Amino acid sequence: MSWLLSVLLRFASSGLVDRTLSYLERRHAEETGREKLRTQVEIETIRAAVSETRILADLQRSKMDHWVYWFFVALFLAPLGLWWAAVIADSIGGFAWNVAALPPPLDEWAADMVRWIFFTGGAAATIRALR
Repeated sequence: MSWLLSVLLRFASSGLVDRTLSYLERRHAEETGREKLRTQVEIETIRAAVSETRILADLQRSKMDHWVYWFFVALFLAPLGLWWAAVIADSIGGFAWNVAALPPPLDEWAADMVRWIFFTGGAAATIRALR
């Protein structure tokens, strides 16, 4: 979701949205009746989507700039990182540790957390690049 937000924000700030809106406004001026109403709805929908994307990007940016957010992220990810390191060390080193596999609900959570790390990292880098 974060990467989609960053892509939408980049798209919204590229000027393409403004050109699209100006085209739709010109088309709106030339149309009559239902077509005119439909075009006006399209214009307002695009404006609302751009506005919502900017608001969500600001929220994401402010959240990632706060140390409390990263403290709670570390609180959840540190045990997962230790377990992951133990599994890798045991697999590569051939130790007799016999690191237990995570139970079914936690293995799904761990996979989600790994995906989240990469998605959030990409989103954070994108947001910083857009500043």
